[in-house]
Amino acid sequence: MQVYNSATGKYDPDRAASPSQFWPQVNANASDGSWDNQYANSVLAQMRWYVNGTLISEHPDFQGTTDDGAALYSIDESSSNYRGALTIRKNVPPGQLYSLQFKAVVADPRLGTNIQIATETFLLSTQDKSEDSYSIGIGDDQIIQYNPFKDKLHLYEYKVAHGLIAASDSAKAAATDENSYIRAIPVAVYKAGTKLTSGFSLELYRVDGASKFTKMTAADPEVVSVSASGVSLDLRLIAKADFLVKAVLEGNKGPAPQIQFSVGRIYPDYKISPTNGASILPMDVMRFDKAMVQSDGNVVDCPESIIRIVWKTDSAYLTGLEHNEGGKTLFELDKTMIGR
Repeated sequence: MQVYNSATGKYDPDRAASPSQFWPQVNANASDGSWDNQYANSVLAQMRWYVNGTLISEHPDFQGTTDDGAALYSIDESSSNYRGALTIRKNVPPGQLYSLQFKAVVADPRLGTNIQIATETFLLSTQDKSEDSYSIGIGDDQIIQYNPFKDKLHLYEYKVAHGLIAASDSAKAAATDENSYIRAIPVAVYKAGTKLTSGFSLELYRVDGASKFTKMTAADPEVVSVSASGVSLDLRLIAKADFLVKAVLEGNKGPAPQIQFSVGRIYPDYKISPTNGASILPMDVMRFDKAMVQSDGNVVDCPESIIRIVWKTDSAYLTGLEHNEGGKTLFELDKTMIGR
């Protein structure tokens, strides 16, 4: 969010000198591991940025240049992972609200098809900071990304639920960190630079589109709590969404300050293989195996708590025989027709 000081007539930041950049991080993956590179920005095509539903190239407010002759916007067309990034050099007047959205095409070389992608919309606005003005800030990144492979709290709860470890308050506290699925997002409201402790309440909204918002409460599955000190979310239930936090001032003391943030999911690469590599002997009746999953150079503990693992066998007489789901399997060899 940009801030405008009506006393000095200046913006902070001044986008003409310090442009704002918005990067649509595009990840692609396939359940069978056939997609080579999960970072797909470099192969984006037909890139289009929209402002309030209109192509930015056709929106009258984004035509022209700054005093230094630079275009009010530019789109990264390089072949890097930043391809598609939007740079804005326009200062947004107080009271003006722009809804931005990115659309593009990702070519799927495996199938010879094009995949249409589109981001959620997000808002571009300016807070008018006068002597009695109010502002709002969050004590977290405005782009929050959840990686279930790094969630030690989820792993702790899975192990307790399956009797693998005993419940422990100290162990649970140690497992709760910035990678946990429970994400507490501190929110602070200020009046002329002084942090307020009363005189307002916070409201949480999901951004559904241009000027479309749905109010969220603790009754919604993905919302843990909303209080005067911040909001708490269950990131397991959010694949991708934009949220808006608004401070409602008692006595209607002017426009309610608001701030937006985004939540997304990271899908890291991983490799999976059975750990039992021993040959089948003629006297064997049963077969036991356990899945080993590696990601980012580490063996994933209890991978069945994160990904769906299905055990199947193929033989000359019977292919695609499904046995069970989970991190382990135990099946009768006779049913597979192996060795017949």
